Amino acid sequence: MMINRITSAVFIFGILIFCCTTDLLAQQRQLNCTQKLNQAEDMFDAGSLSEIPQLLNSNRGKCFNKGGFSKEEKIRAYRLLALVHLFNDNGPEAEDAVINLLTADPEHPLSADDPIELKYLFDKYRSEPIFRIGAKFGANQTFIKSIGEFGSYSNEDEVPKEYKSGLGLQAELTFEYTIIENLEVLGGFGWNLNKYDISYNSITSLEDLYPTSTSFQVALTETQNIIKIPVMVRYGYPFGNLMPYATVGLSLDFLLNSSMSGSRSGTTTRQLPSLALLDDKLRKEINWSYFAGLGLKVKSKTDYILFEVRYNMGGSNTVRTKYRYSNERLLFDMAHVDDDKIVNSLSLSIGYIKSIYKPKKYSNKRLEKRFGKKNKTDE
Repeated sequence: MMINRITSAVFIFGILIFCCTTDLLAQQRQLNCTQKLNQAEDMFDAGSLSEIPQLLNSNRGKCFNKGGFSKEEKIRAYRLLALVHLFNDNGPEAEDAVINLLTADPEHPLSADDPIELKYLFDKYRSEPIFRIGAKFGANQTFIKSIGEFGSYSNEDEVPKEYKSGLGLQAELTFEYTIIENLEVLGGFGWNLNKYDISYNSITSLEDLYPTSTSFQVALTETQNIIKIPVMVRYGYPFGNLMPYATVGLSLDFLLNSSMSGSRSGTTTRQLPSLALLDDKLRKEINWSYFAGLGLKVKSKTDYILFEVRYNMGGSNTVRTKYRYSNERLLFDMAHVDDDKIVNSLSLSIGYIKSIYKPKKYSNKRLEKRFGKKNKTDE
């Protein structure tokens, strides 16, 4: 029994020693890499350049691997190597250092004190993102615009329907590409949950013939799930880390499902638990819309946090007019006939935009186009 306890204690003690030793070695390795970088920077300031690459890349460049330099130190080291190789007239090594620098810090800023050779070298490389991926989520309110009134009685002009906006949700995934500075084109996929209420007295026009007690008070709610494929342009103007913007676009819309529920009160009360409007061909499956919005992008390092308000306007009637009077549950139980309508919505969203970088050397043709033959840098 005593031997087992001693064995367990020795085993636990051994594990603790191993963990502490590993942690100490890691700290020592980090300290050594930090010391090497500080020493290399001191050598650069003193004008002793030849030994800097060997110092930073000693031990097969372990300081550039995981557990070596921190991200900030790695940026400093690559920048230092780029300067050293430039001053040593070692173009290929300088270009490798710049690629590594832009990979570690895609939008690495240059200062006015940087040598002109470094600026020329940076001009040869793509440092802006190749595209961005955005995702946003928010709430919306649906507004119905009636473009043709219909009722269950012939005197349809005297059947006023009241449409009340309901609270819904939406989400959107976008792929963004910069055409020119501050102007972007976007495409993507979206999802909308739209909801609105309808209420009215379906025999208001016959109140002179029927007593009030026989009025048919209709109260219905329609809920729609829509997949959207938007294409848009967005223009913004930066103010420091803030970029207010405006956006406009078009969307192809696919109605996944649309359900209606509610009740009708009168001499008797009737309930409509749920009616699938697509199954009864009462709604169009494919529609289109257009929209405009205003927003604000807040820069967070190389990415953005986004706030946007958008108004979406339906492009055409959502009701399949051929089947307007075909559903008996709506027509006889609810005494309801759909108006021709356009579905609009106002949305407020918050999102995040991720920048995707891939540093690459420009072709000579691209350099000539950007800077002219006179400013073309060496291959």
